[in-house]
Amino acid sequence: MIARTNRLIMDTNTSLYPDILFHFTTKESLWSILRDTFSVSYSREKIVGIDNDTEFYTPMVSFCDLKISELKSHMEKYGSYGIGLTKRWANSKGLNPVFYVNKESPFTSDFITAVNALHMQRNNIPGIIGKILADSTYKNILNSYRYIKNYEGKLIRKNGEITENYRFADEREWRYVPSIDTKIIPPLISINTISSDDKKSEYDKAASAIKIGFEPDDIKYLIIDNDDEILELMQHLEKVKAKFPEKVRQRLSSRILTAEQIHQDI
Repeated sequence: MIARTNRLIMDTNTSLYPDILFHFTTKESLWSILRDTFSVSYSREKIVGIDNDTEFYTPMVSFCDLKISELKSHMEKYGSYGIGLTKRWANSKGLNPVFYVNKESPFTSDFITAVNALHMQRNNIPGIIGKILADSTYKNILNSYRYIKNYEGKLIRKNGEITENYRFADEREWRYVPSIDTKIIPPLISINTISSDDKKSEYDKAASAIKIGFEPDDIKYLIIDNDDEILELMQHLEKVKAKFPEKVRQRLSSRILTAEQIHQDI
């Protein structure tokens, strides 16, 4: 009898998190994703501690772990066009949730200090084997930077608008980040290296060679701005019919949501 009760508790346990990850973007980019899958690009990241900080560019594709009813404010910041894919797909591609850190916590400053110290000291380690091990250890620890974000901080939008004390943790971000060992592109780039929009475009073009593929059955939702674009979306799916056969298009037609619908009805 006890065993039955335990099984019942496990089966009826409902997670606070959905089984879907959403990626929001522009209309042009969503059409491109449906045609060519996701392309990696460089994102500017800054981790702030009590008395130090670090800033860099790193290649990634970002997603949010939000329920449909929680998407309203997120869409206002990142666009009215999105795609929702299964967590099973996300796990198979090695995506990982972001580790949020408090800028007022000693942990954050201590971590930044430790990475900087290891960077300085690894050149002083004697012996070829020792240097190889030190470089490998430093690289693996440095990789952690690519999954860390401040819990709260300054949000700077592309149009220059700044929001103070923005709570990044509300986005519940997941990231796809290429392997730290990839030879195609640098895994991290200093702020000084990407000193202009042209330079950023140059690095993004190289990063776009790295794709994150998905199958039609991985898609749970497609989000567009308004009802008038539904036909256009279906026509676009028909154009890429090698990826989206008729049965899949029919299924996806029932999974299309609009920004208007989400804002008004959900």
